[in-house]
Amino acid sequence: MKKLFTKKDGILIAVVTFIALVCLALSYMSGEGKAAVITVNGETVETISLDGDYYETEYNGVTVCRENGEIYVKSSTCNDEVCVRSGKLQKTGECAVCVPNRVSVEIIGGDEEFPDFITG
Repeated sequence: MKKLFTKKDGILIAVVTFIALVCLALSYMSGEGKAAVITVNGETVETISLDGDYYETEYNGVTVCRENGEIYVKSSTCNDEVCVRSGKLQKTGECAVCVPNRVSVEIIGGDEEFPDFITG
C-alpha cells in the first residue's frame, strides 16, 4: 500500500508553514505609517501626513480621504471599485490601487525599529 505522505512531504509542509508564520508575524510587527504617498501614472503627486484633521483630495476620478490617522479611497469612477474595498490603511506597506484610473495610495514611514523591506 502506498503512503499518503512521505517524510519529504512532511518537511516541505513544515517549512512552508514556518515561512507563512514568519511573514504573518512581520506583518503584525510593522509599525503604523507616518505618511501616505499618492501616485498617478507612476509619478508621485502628493505625500500626505497621516496626522491632522480631515482631508480630501481627488486625482483621475479617485477621491482619497485622511481622517483619524488613516487614509482610504472614498470613491472612484471605475466600475469594480476594488480600491474602495481596500478599506482604511494605517500600517507601513499597506496600499490601495485603482488600476483603471492609474492611481495608487501607499503608507510609508513606519516604526524605525523594523525595516520596511528586507532584501537578500
